[in-house]
Amino acid sequence: MSGRGNLLSLFRKQAHTSIISSSSDDPDSGLDVDHSGASGESFRLGKNIETDLITTLQNLNISVGRGRAQLLHTLKNDNPTLTKKVPFECQDSKNSKDSLSENSKLPRFKPNTSRNDLYYPNVVHGSRGSSVNISCNYLELTTDEKKGVFQYEVRFFPPVDSVHLRLKYLNDHRHKLGETKTFDGITLYLPILLPNQITVLVSKVEDTELQIRVLFKKKEDLKNCIHLYNILFDRVMKTLNYVRFDRKQFDPTRPKIIPLAKLEVWPGYVTAVDEFKGGLMLCCDVSHRILCQKTVLEMLVDLYQQNKDHYQECARKTLVGNIVLTRYNNRTYKINEICFDQSPKSEFQTKIGFTSYIEYYKKYHNINIKDINQPLLLSIKKSRAIPDDQGTIQFCLIPELCYLTGLRDEVRTDYKLMREIASFTRVSPNERQVALNKFHENVSKSPAAQNILNSWGLSLNKKYNNLKGRQMETEHIYFSKMTVSAGKNAEFSKYAVSNEMLEVIHLNKWIIINLRNDTRAATNLLDNMKQCCKPLGMKFSKPTMISLDHDRIDAYIQALRGNLTMDTQIVVCICHNNREDRYSAIKKICSSELPIPSQVIIAKTLLNESKNRSVVQKIVLQMNCKIGGSLWTVKIPLKNVMVCGIDSYHDPSNRGNSVAALVASLNSSYTHWYSKAVVQTKSEEILNGLTASFETALKTYQKRNGNLPENVIIYRDGIGDGQLNTCFKYEIPQFEMVCGDRIKISFIVVQKRINTRIFLGRENRLENPLPGTIVDKYITRLRMYDFFLVSQLVRQGTVTPTHFVVLREDADYGPDIIQKLSYKLCFLYYNWAGTVRIPACCMYAHKLAYLIGQSIQRDVADSLSDKLFYL
Repeated sequence: MSGRGNLLSLFRKQAHTSIISSSSDDPDSGLDVDHSGASGESFRLGKNIETDLITTLQNLNISVGRGRAQLLHTLKNDNPTLTKKVPFECQDSKNSKDSLSENSKLPRFKPNTSRNDLYYPNVVHGSRGSSVNISCNYLELTTDEKKGVFQYEVRFFPPVDSVHLRLKYLNDHRHKLGETKTFDGITLYLPILLPNQITVLVSKVEDTELQIRVLFKKKEDLKNCIHLYNILFDRVMKTLNYVRFDRKQFDPTRPKIIPLAKLEVWPGYVTAVDEFKGGLMLCCDVSHRILCQKTVLEMLVDLYQQNKDHYQECARKTLVGNIVLTRYNNRTYKINEICFDQSPKSEFQTKIGFTSYIEYYKKYHNINIKDINQPLLLSIKKSRAIPDDQGTIQFCLIPELCYLTGLRDEVRTDYKLMREIASFTRVSPNERQVALNKFHENVSKSPAAQNILNSWGLSLNKKYNNLKGRQMETEHIYFSKMTVSAGKNAEFSKYAVSNEMLEVIHLNKWIIINLRNDTRAATNLLDNMKQCCKPLGMKFSKPTMISLDHDRIDAYIQALRGNLTMDTQIVVCICHNNREDRYSAIKKICSSELPIPSQVIIAKTLLNESKNRSVVQKIVLQMNCKIGGSLWTVKIPLKNVMVCGIDSYHDPSNRGNSVAALVASLNSSYTHWYSKAVVQTKSEEILNGLTASFETALKTYQKRNGNLPENVIIYRDGIGDGQLNTCFKYEIPQFEMVCGDRIKISFIVVQKRINTRIFLGRENRLENPLPGTIVDKYITRLRMYDFFLVSQLVRQGTVTPTHFVVLREDADYGPDIIQKLSYKLCFLYYNWAGTVRIPACCMYAHKLAYLIGQSIQRDVADSLSDKLFYL
């Protein structure tokens, strides 16, 4: 049994145990199974069923998000046998001194480090910074006090085996129970409270009377109703004629057409109901879906005409891993493989026997397949009912009925087309607010939508203009001989190319490899370096020049193997064009076989005279980082603290293994980093193999500084809401085992793929907040230590804040220190003279994991562990 049936069967077992083990004068026993007043036999029976329930819940593979999975997750957390909760007490952070100035003392924030869940019952928020008025994309949901989600147990006398008949007999009493209900055959959920604890209903079945007893159990807590409310809004969107793709809803009746590229842009919304510190709210954001007007079959024909000899290989490379839409049912599928040995004439088994795809689509969808020799697309989806690898469902799709969604690589590289697409998808704060008002208006004016909400006691209110945020002070950037202010926009690019770098490594022995036809590009590089290196404080000697006669991968490999030595500082490869296979080969040689920093440059970027200087300036900055130098820093007066960043990479085609990367700071200015990547199994997000890497990072820190760090602050990227609890219980203990009692751990999850949007101002005069804006009240999670940070300046579209969730805080820093540190770290990514969305350590970990997973696909040698060779 899977889905709702499996879930409600678990409810049924609990409810059944409650009736057996509870006394007749205590019908409101709910789901509790351990009653001191129960008889011995009833108690044993109740315990057996409770054990069965616990075992079932433990074995279920739950992807926690919305819907039934969220409810199952709630059941796990609510059961004391499954999760033992320890109260967590902390001081109010109002009086904490949260400036990171050099002379300030660290505030004492007193959590109980023995807690074993990730919830904080006390309010946790900072106080430093100037107050600013903030709006957001949240709509308030209010509940009718007279209504709710009430749980009942239904018994039939004499017993009725058929669930269908039970529902039929129960529907005969709509005048007493109401039209709105959820019933699985035993457990009944109503939005109203019946007047009696036990309601007896009588139905006539042929010549006999059937007695139906409805026993009230309990009123569900608000946290257990979130899944239902999300399902209700899915129904609301369906009444508004929106089409659902994953968790987003799109309007197919208002597509924006881009005729030259044969693309459609569907507008839509993404909604999510949750309980926040400001109460029950709906997060609603604008979303867009891009669809190709060409069918997949047309794309396959084009690929065949372009390259007949390697057609199948090109087709797999182009299509595998992409998402397609089938318009006959408006569903999406991920392409896992292309079956060239099958066609629509192939047969598959159904309940009534074997049939071909041609017959199936004609019978069930009234579609005549035109090309009967086209290959089939294989899509594999995991089944939640079967948690192991065998629990998969395979779909074979017809290419002429499939349309590619999302942005393909050739579209991404077409900058003119991307600008046209951005004109539809890049929405300003005022436009986003108009869309939010339109959503509220559509729901309010739809009788069907209002009936769905009102039947369960919900009402949607337009109230989102009363937030208060905080603006942090501007940061100062420290170069070797000069300190400048980053300003309110947090940009300092003009200073980065005109001031001496913080730590300069001079180029004494280096190599340039280029095609003979690209000699002019190599000459331009050297000429511009003479002008650019002087203000940056770098000196360079004449490089070893190697010219290649042929643009073949093996030519580059032979040149690298024949000329690289251990005292080579860096090798610069000037390539004629952008080829992924050539780039991967160069990086694989220079990262694992011959561990030497490498810089790959496309020749045409060095041939544009108007942009040559700015391009070469950035190249010089990158090269200095890769050979062990540093560019700038900010003031972080934390003493003896290591900052770590963790991220993982997953192969989008699901063919390769996942890669987890760890980056750890090695000095007090947070400019030198240890890095290591570990290959994991496919699609594995939770870390398994980084414990040894973390231990090595601590030893490297000790070797450099003479002592171990007192505190370690770990920023963990790539964890969604559904994985927070697993991360807390599985990942953090791994780091605890390494640190022991010597080192205190602070563990912070960084979430950048979120739907929260915050705007500066009120009503119709909205704009993007400035960098350094913090929101840690009202829209943050209930009983969680979290905050939103805007770290970047966005001039086009709407800025997306970054969500930080503190899962562990042993060092007692307090929210202001954590928030300020998180913002400061966004300045230290050396590929951009400004701020990035996430702390630099997470960005470096992301770059490393991507490089290994995309180009190298195996462990990187430790020889480069203290250099940013993956920039």
